[in-house]
This record gives sequence, C-alpha cells and structure tokens, in this order.
Amino acid sequence: MRRPIWELKLREAATRQEFYPFLNLGLQKLLFGAYKTAPTTYGKLVTFTDSDKSKEGYPSLGSTALPKRVLEGEPFPEGNFPAKDYVEVTNQKFGEIISVTSEMVEDDKTNEIVRQPTDLGNAHAKYEDKGFYSLVTTNATGYDSQATFSLNHPGFTGGAAIAANDNIYTNVTMSANALAVSLGRIAGWTGHTVDDLLGIIARYIVAPENLRHTSLMLAQSEFLPLAFAAGTLGPGASIGVAKNTMKDVNLGVVISPRLDVASTTDWYVFTDFPGFIHQWRKKLSWFQESDKSGTFFERGVYRWRTEARFRQYIINWRFGMLVS
Repeated sequence: MRRPIWELKLREAATRQEFYPFLNLGLQKLLFGAYKTAPTTYGKLVTFTDSDKSKEGYPSLGSTALPKRVLEGEPFPEGNFPAKDYVEVTNQKFGEIISVTSEMVEDDKTNEIVRQPTDLGNAHAKYEDKGFYSLVTTNATGYDSQATFSLNHPGFTGGAAIAANDNIYTNVTMSANALAVSLGRIAGWTGHTVDDLLGIIARYIVAPENLRHTSLMLAQSEFLPLAFAAGTLGPGASIGVAKNTMKDVNLGVVISPRLDVASTTDWYVFTDFPGFIHQWRKKLSWFQESDKSGTFFERGVYRWRTEARFRQYIINWRFGMLVS
C-alpha cells in the first residue's frame, strides 16, 4: 500500500511522475476531513434543500381558511384565498485559492503544506455555522414585515395580526416554568386563521454555553427542585423536588458558544417546522489547476480552489421561539 505523500520526503516524492496527483488527493482528503469534523451545531437545526438555479422561491404558510357550513338552499361561499406569497432566496458563492510553491516542496515544509487545506476545511464549516447563528441572534425583519421573533405574527403576509402567534417570551430566566410557557405557545400557533392550529412540535432547546447545565437539567433530569416550578407548573418552594415532566417532551439540547457572543441569557426552542433553510446550489467542491498551467510555469506554484454556493435564510418564523 502506498503511503500518503506527506509521509514521504517531499523532495524525494516530487521526482516521481505521480507526485502531483498524489499531492492533490492528499490535500483534498485533508480539506474534506476537516470540513466534516469541524465543531459546528447548525446542521441539527436547519432544513437542507437543494437548488438547481441561482434563485428559489418558497411559499410562506398562507394556508386557506377552514370550510364554512352551508345550509340547505344556500349558495356555497367563494373561498378567500390569500395571494401567492413567496420568499425569494438567492444563492451566494464562497471559496478560496490555496497554493503550494516549489520552494515549499524542495524544503520539505510538510506542516505548512498540510495546514492550508486543514484550516480551509475548518473555515468553510465554521462560516456556515457562524452564518446560521448570526441570522438567529440579529432578529432581523422577516417576510411578514415583523421581526423574526415578535408578538402577534399574522397568519400570512398581509393578513391580520393573530394574538396566538407569539414566538418571543421576554423578561424570564431559563426555568421549567419558562419552558412550559414556551411549549404552550408553540402548540397554539395558527395558520391562516385562529381556527387553523398547526400542531407544531418542539424539538430542541438551543442555548449559549452559559446555560448548558440548566438546559441539560431541564431536558434530561428525572427530578427538578420545586423552586423551578414557580408559575405555570404550580407554586414555587425553596426545598424539595418533583418529577421533571419536561423530560417526557423528549427535547434535544444544542449548545453553541456563538450564542454567548450575543447574549449569555437568551435561549431558543426550535421546532419541527421547516422555516429555517440551508439551500445548497453547489456543495463544497475542490478544483485542481493543471500543473502545466501558466501559473506553475511563471512562478512555480501549484494551486487549488475551493468553491461552495448556498444560502441560509429564514422563510417562516415558526421554526423557533426566542426566550429572553
């Protein structure tokens, strides 16, 4: 079995006919290996979609109202269908060129050569992770002209505000009571009208590192201190424990230090609703420049390019709830 090129003396390996293909293969494996193992968490929380053009359009919820009762002899009412309502998502391109000079090969600078694709693979993954959490924490204006996390979202763009459609809960600390209130609000989210309950299910507690242990206690502990139950779950107490009914909800916990940068006390409940998408136009790709190119002839440089095309975007606020 042939050893990877970086395990051989580079100067010796460079004299072989297969040097450039082996170098390309080795660096490519390093790049994708680092990309796959980078410490990111966004992948659990987005809905991945594929795109075959530069821009995609996604309908916001916009479901129709429930049917009306028709009495004998009465005309059937004409449906009040909302206008077609699309959220457009335009793909963007990301990438970088890495290079290995003939001097680096001649001087056996293996570590320097290996570090480039490793660092770049990590950087691509971390960029996707950072982009996701930046969209979550900035709370920008969404498709319905309201902040992503706000009170009284309409059922569809241009519709009337609906009091049940709150995906923000403020002035509370992380507790069983705050989580119970959040779950209750998520269960009450509606579609086109107040009668159109959607049955959305909470899936994850998403929290900063500062709230790691409290999050795990709420999601996984068999028992909780009674003081955690002040409010919706009943009267608080300074001593004693009770069964943790939150555990029966089967919530996962996702922790990211990227949230600590924005706030050490804000946290989120993510749902099964596909409202936050990661749209792939082209997944991370690796391109090799010919070793007989003008660049190598002129400057003695081997070059490779990475490229990815995607967009992360919020197409519906029902993907989650902010608790602060």
